[in-house]
Amino acid sequence: MSGHHLIEHLKAKPIRETTQVATGSELSWSREQVAKSVEQLHVLSRRGLWGLLLFLALSAAALALSQLNVSSGAQAELEGIFGPLPSIDVLNLVLGVSWLSALVLIVGRRGGDGRPGYSWHNVGLPAVFYPLYAFCDTTGTYFPVVFLAGLVLLLLEHGFVVYYTAKAIREETARLERLHD
Repeated sequence: MSGHHLIEHLKAKPIRETTQVATGSELSWSREQVAKSVEQLHVLSRRGLWGLLLFLALSAAALALSQLNVSSGAQAELEGIFGPLPSIDVLNLVLGVSWLSALVLIVGRRGGDGRPGYSWHNVGLPAVFYPLYAFCDTTGTYFPVVFLAGLVLLLLEHGFVVYYTAKAIREETARLERLHD
């Protein structure tokens, strides 16, 4: 390819042609961008539902396993491997600090523009406490505490996401209607 040929492609086009092309393509580009933005907002909203469903499935599995009373035999093996298991009070303290930290992160992720983030850590973090409590408290009395702690965090996060996405979708739809006019 010669340098002259490349320069021919780089030469400026007449302004009238550029304006006509830009106006037509800009309108279709904007419509495509708005449609893509709305679809991304729907995906963000559904991600929270998938997180809730995953947490509920993990909780159901943890409840079923705690009812089998398998942990009493495994508790002795774990004590042999890791040493003494933490007390219930220590687990309660760690769960409380973890919950407050996650709450601060959820509220903080809303950002200056109000756009919330979504983190899969809020699904896994409470679920990690199920086996800890199962091995340290074989009676299963702390299952509701862990379940409610995780559920409150996930519902709060999903509520922020749904509120934001509903508002943003309304704004994008109004913008799309203005483009049609």
